[in-house]
Amino acid sequence: MSTTVAELNPFDSEVIESPWEFFKQLREQAPIYLLPNGAYYLVSRYKDVIQAVMDTDTFSSNLVAVMLSGAKASDQPQMMTLSGGRGDARKAQATDVLAIADPPNHTRQRRVANRALTMRRIASMEASIQTLCDKLVDDLQQQCNTGDTPVNWVEHFAAPLPLIIIVELLGLPNADIPKLKRWSDASVALLSGINTSEQLIEHGEQINKMIGYLAESYDQAYDNPGNNLLGDLIRESKIDAEQFGRDEVVSMLVQLLSAGNETTASLLGSAMMLLLQDPDLQASLRASPDKIANFIEEVLRVEAPFHGHFRVVKQDTQLAGVDLKAGDRLMLLWSSAGRDEQQFDSAEKIDLHREKPKSHLSFGYGIHHCIGAALSRAEARIAIETILQRSKNLRMAESNTLQHVPSLFIRSLRRLDIHLMQ
Repeated sequence: MSTTVAELNPFDSEVIESPWEFFKQLREQAPIYLLPNGAYYLVSRYKDVIQAVMDTDTFSSNLVAVMLSGAKASDQPQMMTLSGGRGDARKAQATDVLAIADPPNHTRQRRVANRALTMRRIASMEASIQTLCDKLVDDLQQQCNTGDTPVNWVEHFAAPLPLIIIVELLGLPNADIPKLKRWSDASVALLSGINTSEQLIEHGEQINKMIGYLAESYDQAYDNPGNNLLGDLIRESKIDAEQFGRDEVVSMLVQLLSAGNETTASLLGSAMMLLLQDPDLQASLRASPDKIANFIEEVLRVEAPFHGHFRVVKQDTQLAGVDLKAGDRLMLLWSSAGRDEQQFDSAEKIDLHREKPKSHLSFGYGIHHCIGAALSRAEARIAIETILQRSKNLRMAESNTLQHVPSLFIRSLRRLDIHLMQ
């Protein structure tokens, strides 16, 4: 007997850990599904997600609230309102930029960010990415010794690689990486959907520290901006501070540091997990390294780093025949859309020869396509190329439980112990 949506609780720990059956039932039975607490709708089918993404006049990207769990296990989750704002000369505040901004502000911000984060700059960073990957593999090999000692891939490779690279890109000190990691994790955890009010306060305090730090970094670099992303954004802010001021730069840095770091770390964790689970796949990529780029796209499709992003209905409308009212909230499920059988043949399988490997939605779509997608792809491709080139075999340690960080928002492994055969 098949499972129904009503039998699957989206807040159940088992569903959070492995949501694929729940998403499948959503696509088949309730593609526009209102959560039991009424907080927001889940949009699970590829075509419906595309429709909402492309209609920015009806569906706003402004993040206006986050979900938190009740103080008691029996309490229904609630929504807590957030608001951006514009800071004064003394204290920076979060303001709506890029992923959570709408046109015309988003259009202007995106234009500025694109000038700073060019494909040429990404290409110029590949040598640094390769050097760092080699160093991290050296460290893994040293820890593994003869191959009998497992090493945590997430802690020693997947997590540090993108964080070190984004810190270099922004022009921040390497010595500050530990606290930047702590603040970045808090920023992502804020959106997990299962925070208690106490956890939400703690995450908020950490994020405020990050905002203060980045505002101070802006101020220190203002008179003599460097040849880095922060310097580029400062130069843009000097051209027209009214249109692109200090608060917008700081908020953009928060997004780039948090989302850019988490996306690639999650991607690398999932990529290694899939390689370890399928020895034939691993062998295929060793024999045909030119397919690694396609492999990365398939990992993004079946294990999207972010389950989705939010939208707010600006005016009464319909989506897939469901009436929506102004003020209703939606979560567009990239991760469900990537496994939509109506869009992808053999949707749950890795296919290195898929005709349109980049047709997934894991980096968003339309005007909100992830600005750091090219960097994330480069990091993941170089990382997998390097680890396969410098090992004879990779296998999973028996100690693995393959648990993910509890979240309705991100898809990120807690740890992944591997054996690296040299």
